Amino acid sequence: MTIRPLLLVAFLPLGLLAAPGPASPPRIAVLSIALNDVANQPASPTLPARMAELGTALRARLATACGYAIVPIDSAVEASADVTAGYLYAHPDLAVALAGSARAEWLVVPRLNRASPWVTELQAEVVRVRDTLVVSNRIVELKGIELTPELGAKLAERGAAWMADQVSQVIERTSGSSGPPPRRCPA
Repeated sequence: MTIRPLLLVAFLPLGLLAAPGPASPPRIAVLSIALNDVANQPASPTLPARMAELGTALRARLATACGYAIVPIDSAVEASADVTAGYLYAHPDLAVALAGSARAEWLVVPRLNRASPWVTELQAEVVRVRDTLVVSNRIVELKGIELTPELGAKLAERGAAWMADQVSQVIERTSGSSGPPPRRCPA
């Protein structure tokens, strides 16, 4: 028997130990949803709660259905950086500083565009943190989110699913995978 086969057998377990495991999921930070109110009618008093519900649903959907690691950002730090409503949406370079300090790879900066109580849309910038590049701007219509609590809850859940699917497709496409991006979390 030669030494070469014995060396192969001896070092094979070491090679198995050094084999890379599954890649860790991308780390995503999702800011609070800012209101871009262009309506000439007052907003429902329940709208801030529905916006918070929508943000919570978006984070949950990205984590559970899509498998991303959601990185929390301190709400007090975010509030102090958001000089006026929508400021961080208009200044993704400043928003990225919040995400970078939390060690996120991606940042979602959402806002709710309100044209009337019946016409709203969730818009989100998807930003790659390492180079502050806004890789996409996605929009999902949420018609009637202010009308009834039942409809608002359903639209928050469906809107979060649609937006999470779009954000996921953008991240997967931008991450360099060849071919069509995989659907991590179909709506």
